[in-house]
Amino acid sequence: MSDFLGPIHFWLYDKIKKQEELTKKIAQLSVSEGWISDTSDYVYDLPDLETSIDEDNIHGWLQSAIGYAEGRYSDLLGTVLEGREDRLSKIKETAFEFGEENSLDEGILATDAYQAFENFFVNGMPCDHVNQITDSSADSLTWEMTQDVHAASFGSNTKDYYQIRKSVMDGMLEGTGLSLSMKDSFHYSISK
Repeated sequence: MSDFLGPIHFWLYDKIKKQEELTKKIAQLSVSEGWISDTSDYVYDLPDLETSIDEDNIHGWLQSAIGYAEGRYSDLLGTVLEGREDRLSKIKETAFEFGEENSLDEGILATDAYQAFENFFVNGMPCDHVNQITDSSADSLTWEMTQDVHAASFGSNTKDYYQIRKSVMDGMLEGTGLSLSMKDSFHYSISK
């Protein structure tokens, strides 16, 4: 099967794995807080890509893997946050800690931090070209999302999704000398 798989497929699959790890952490928090009784409806351990992908439909299989991961994550957020905004702060704390577990190097450049985010977060398929850099200098980088590929999965929880995602990014940047600002769900800046 490795003859059919290229680096871009492993890159995307690794991003899906990170999404699964975050879902698992939030599901475990939800059990420990008594918000849900178990994690089985939300957590899925991805098998090795080579053993599970449909080699006759690589693109379609990866797209459905993204949909499956986002669907369970969305279901989890919908279940634990429905009518309970007070829970969001604990989820954001867990997301920040997850970001810290995946921290970037101290002194990293803004351009490299942006690339690390691109290598970490699922933003649809690579051909979607969701994020576009709008300004870049030695000390800062600004980008915007050209489309919201997550709204279809997260619906009424889309705002919460982006707040949680920002918490992960903030955790990743902790100790780097960089900070992230989010004007809205579509506009971001990394700066010293």
